[in-house]
Parts: sequence; structure tokens; C-alpha cells
Amino acid sequence: MSKLKILPPTLRITNHYLILDVKSEVSLDKDDMVPPIWDACIRFWGECETSNFNLWVMRHYLIEECDGFMNYKTILRCQSGYEEKVRAGLATLTRYNHNKIAISTIGIAGTIKSAIDKFIEVE
Repeated sequence: MSKLKILPPTLRITNHYLILDVKSEVSLDKDDMVPPIWDACIRFWGECETSNFNLWVMRHYLIEECDGFMNYKTILRCQSGYEEKVRAGLATLTRYNHNKIAISTIGIAGTIKSAIDKFIEVE
């Protein structure tokens, strides 16, 4: 039997990482972030276009809790070239499961390490 060949780097999909500032009324963990992100993009762009985004939540940090709101920083992977479309879809999200939620993009990075170093101050 022959081994499967690995794609050369020139044929692989390149990714960028969006650093999101998430404010929510309720506590959210990494797995709770996936449905609202996908739902917002699907409602705005449709299933065919959103499937090209290659979205995945990589990291999720609780930054602070004040006045009944939780503030998180999340690193979201998306395919290179679709960053602005993802940002547009996320900007439409105001409620999820009858709770207020606000997502804004802080920055874009090429690697997870650079995203953490530049945009996230974890205590």
C-alpha cells in the first residue's frame, strides 16, 4: 500500500487569525462561541459563501467581568482573503439565545502566537 502524500505548502490553504472582543450577558466558553459565529455569518452571507470561510475558534480567554457583562478575547481562524466578510457577518450579531452579545474585531494576525503577543493580555 502506498502512503498518502502531504500537500506541498504552495497548495495549502493559508489562514489568518481574527482577534475578537466579545461582550456577553452570560458566561461563554470556547464551545459556546461556535454557534453564534456560524449563525451570524450564515444569516448574512448564506451557507455556500460561509463554507469558504473555514471558521474555527482557536482560543478563548475571559478578560474581565464588570456590571453584569463578561468581556472575552477570542482568536478565530478564517481563510485568507475572507477576513472582511467574516467581520461584516459578526457585526450583525446582537443577540444569541435571548442574551445580549457584541462582537468586534480588534485585529488580524498571521499566527496564533503573534495574535496572543500583540492583542491579548492574559493575567
